[in-house]
Amino acid sequence: MRRRRWLRFVAALLLLGAPSGCLVPRQMLAGPDDLRDYRDVRMAAHEGRRLAAAQRYLVRHPKGAFAEEVRALFEQEEAAWFEAAQSSRSRAREYVVDLPNGPHADAARALLVLFDEHQGDVETLTLLADARRTAARLDSETARRKHVSDVLLAAVAGLLDPATWGARLDALPPSLAAALSGEVPATWDASVRSTHHDTLFFVLPTPQGSQARVLDVSLQLVLDRGRVVQGLLQGEDLFVLWAEAMLVRTLDPNVAGDRELAATTVTDVLAGALEATVPASRCADPRVNQGEGERLVRACDGWAISVRMGREAGEVDVVDVVGPRPKEARPAAKTAR
Repeated sequence: MRRRRWLRFVAALLLLGAPSGCLVPRQMLAGPDDLRDYRDVRMAAHEGRRLAAAQRYLVRHPKGAFAEEVRALFEQEEAAWFEAAQSSRSRAREYVVDLPNGPHADAARALLVLFDEHQGDVETLTLLADARRTAARLDSETARRKHVSDVLLAAVAGLLDPATWGARLDALPPSLAAALSGEVPATWDASVRSTHHDTLFFVLPTPQGSQARVLDVSLQLVLDRGRVVQGLLQGEDLFVLWAEAMLVRTLDPNVAGDRELAATTVTDVLAGALEATVPASRCADPRVNQGEGERLVRACDGWAISVRMGREAGEVDVVDVVGPRPKEARPAAKTAR
């Protein structure tokens, strides 16, 4: 926490001291919750949902990095939204559904009376608002679960890019550079190993209620003389948590059957991802499962890929990739005179 406050303080100083044309982006000053709620505002397609997201942002982040922009957007669009609400009963109802606590919510409810709405419609409006909020929450939770696979498969795709192997950290191919981008910064902490950490959150619906999950995953690049020679995607109970996000069901990492289901699910996905680069017909290793927790092996054409699962709950699962090193350019032969 102190480190985060210090980084924001330094960023603020840089912002104040930077000359015009060299301003620090607001995204660098915004916390993860601030940035996520701002994205909800910008990505809302429906005008009413955008206003609801903007009002929610202002309540949660009254002094947030984007508060001034969101406040201006809300004041302008909310006024137009209420003006439209005066044109018909359905538009007035939409205002109440989307902005039950909006500046003109009481006036919009009064309009419903003027439009001869039945008394029971107020309860209906509340139910509609609840239904919309529930649908939006479910959509958000589905997107978060999908985001887990997106992040992990993007890292695998970056490691399967031939341009990765032998590249320097400051000249990584776009596929790997994209996998290393995100809200959580990379930690390049040594000349031999450089690691990028991500913390992924998602929720699983259950009959007993929603269960939150946290997946800490790292993408580690091993360097030789400053160039990438190995990549490891790893995390504690990585396969169980990844499988939960894909299957939308809870799995117990302490139960052998659940661990096997998780391993099979993740291995099937990874086998498909590897097929174009190291096809099973040519590169599958028949000795798979001979190694410690090894679930999938591909080895050919300079590639050596091993997918390993920890023996028990709490251990690290690994996708270990070594790609073909680029051929060094040979010196041109001297011409005879």
